[in-house]
Amino acid sequence: MPVHRSHVLLWAALSGVLWALAWPAVGGITALAFVAWLPLLHAERLHDLRTAARPRTFLPYVLLAVFIWNAACSWWFFGVNEPLATRMVSGLAPMTVNSLLMLIPWWLKRATRRMAGDRVAAIAFIAYWLAFERLHHGWDLQWPWFSIGNVFGTQPHWIQWYEVTGMLGGSLWVLLVTFFLHQAINTWRSARRVVLFNTTCAAVLLIVPPSLSIWRFNTIRGQQGRAIEAVVVQPNIDPYTEKFGGVDPLRQLDRMLVLAQSAMTDSTALVVFPETALQEGATVDMSGPEPMYNGLWENAIDQARSTIQLRRFQDRHPRTALITGMSADELHPRGSTPPPPARPLFREEGLPPGEQRWYTAYNAALFLPAQGSVEVYNKSKLVAGVELMPFESVLGQLDALSVDLGGVSGSLGSQQEREVLEDPSSGIRLVPAICYESVFGEHVAAHVRNGGNLIAVITNDAWWGDTPGYRQHLTFSTIRAIETRRDVVRSANTGISCFVDRRGVVHQPTAWWVPTAERRTVHLNDELTFFVRHGDLVGKGAVALSILSLIVSLGIRLSGRRAAPQE
Repeated sequence: MPVHRSHVLLWAALSGVLWALAWPAVGGITALAFVAWLPLLHAERLHDLRTAARPRTFLPYVLLAVFIWNAACSWWFFGVNEPLATRMVSGLAPMTVNSLLMLIPWWLKRATRRMAGDRVAAIAFIAYWLAFERLHHGWDLQWPWFSIGNVFGTQPHWIQWYEVTGMLGGSLWVLLVTFFLHQAINTWRSARRVVLFNTTCAAVLLIVPPSLSIWRFNTIRGQQGRAIEAVVVQPNIDPYTEKFGGVDPLRQLDRMLVLAQSAMTDSTALVVFPETALQEGATVDMSGPEPMYNGLWENAIDQARSTIQLRRFQDRHPRTALITGMSADELHPRGSTPPPPARPLFREEGLPPGEQRWYTAYNAALFLPAQGSVEVYNKSKLVAGVELMPFESVLGQLDALSVDLGGVSGSLGSQQEREVLEDPSSGIRLVPAICYESVFGEHVAAHVRNGGNLIAVITNDAWWGDTPGYRQHLTFSTIRAIETRRDVVRSANTGISCFVDRRGVVHQPTAWWVPTAERRTVHLNDELTFFVRHGDLVGKGAVALSILSLIVSLGIRLSGRRAAPQE
């Protein structure tokens, strides 16, 4: 039967559909992840048969598959309540760019195949894909949302071993099962022993890791460590019509404090408010010898009206620490060199030389311990295109190209130190994870390694409405809880707010778009997992193996040991 292009297209498209059906909050049939790559691998074989006489590139078919995957699982980016042009940029840019980046491991696989043959390329592809996921966690266009290991975020009883491998261990699991299944299919009619070996390996991989995980899930002590009572607040403030100018910031804070009060007891040790909960307009009077700050300036955060109001609330609850998100600014000293995201304080027209002052805007967290001074944490992992203009240190300021979502648009400042927020009275050493930061396992692990014993995720997932986005975002808290064996307290402006225990089980999830507050006892843990102590060894090893694979393949090609097929 002749192979037509339509056959290759359909098989490639099926891979994208299977990934969408496997992904959390879209299809949710997690087990499909183990077979989702197989149709694309079959499409590759058909393509090579079809083009044997006249070699052509396979990458357009890969692009079709990964674009279907990205589009089906991130269409919610179009849900922003903004002009059409903004919606198109917000929706198309991440799914298109990420799809193109996903071609890199496949291109390397094809290049390796030309140099060293099918078997080497099939094995090397595992390293290439894991290296891609690893590197996609740490540059200006970072978008690890679709790392394969994240597909298991709704199945905590399958992945308790993430405490050793981290999330990329799940990616490795899927890729190994796929490899052995594909080898079994390819040799089905030719070598029974080889088929039996590959099938057995796939079966062992499908059975042993989840079996060990279920045993660990059922034996781990979920209530180990000091118990404290925590409250998460879900104020349900509309970011488009209320949060950023529609309602007075102090009235918004009043609403949140009333909700918190409704859930608190005399034993409450921690109250968590969502991302950007505090929204005072920052101004500064420069007419005197010293700046006079008004609003949420980190230079004088104790003087902010919001801080004063929170302190008054604490006076009625002296045993309670508070953490809340805020949009804050920092004025840089006169004469200092401004960092790339800094913004001019004065208009340039008519300004004498050397008189310009610079400030930096932050998406930040304000921590008020029951004992001790106020602390500020600035978000470190920024969203490209919204909070960070990519490669701005090289290309210059590009704020005009940013997507304006209320009070958090344009390039923001970030913090390099992985800070822990401590309340000596309760023993809380809090890991702050502002929104997107909860997607990054090594980032959160670094905070834990610095002494964190409880994770607080604060987020505002209202921008995209009632779509899969906020439900997918929740699954990362499950993964971070397992990797670090830390309880998670999660406050989301419009949902889902909840508590996650160290086994990754979600407790008391709130409904979407409902103002509420929830209370629960959580536990502080000081033990460090293997992943926290040593980091992402799977990803680091994959990068090294990828380099080695390319060197070996090039050596095989140069030595002439294997005649390679052409692309």
